Amino acid sequence: MTAIPDGFQERAYNSEFTNLCGPFYDRTENGKQIELGVLISEKHTNLRGITHGGMLVTIADSALGDAVAQAYNGEVGLVTVSLTSEFFRPAVIGDWVVARATVQKQGRRMAFVDCFLYVNDEKIFRASGVFAIVERKGGR
Repeated sequence: MTAIPDGFQERAYNSEFTNLCGPFYDRTENGKQIELGVLISEKHTNLRGITHGGMLVTIADSALGDAVAQAYNGEVGLVTVSLTSEFFRPAVIGDWVVARATVQKQGRRMAFVDCFLYVNDEKIFRASGVFAIVERKGGR
């Protein structure tokens, strides 16, 4: 089994769904998340033995949302309005999948963000998202 790379720390989400999909790992610099990683295991695969497309979308949506939250210093609530994705190649059991997201534009009501997922620095997936900025509820 692949080891978790140095510099990554396990991340606890305040979401049962996301916790079921994990574990997720953060790599931060200067207090900001720069990468989100997941070690692909059997529970992440589909009937064909490759990572389920929904899992890759979940990784990307998490990284996209994290990037937007950071752009607003965690002071706003967020709702995914739109998410588009392209699958380049599959990830398999034992792959270390890393997400890198970049906010392209942020406004008072909407934010636009892009993300790539990588295995061994090879792009395997791309996603773009639009997030609505909403009132933050319940400490989330």
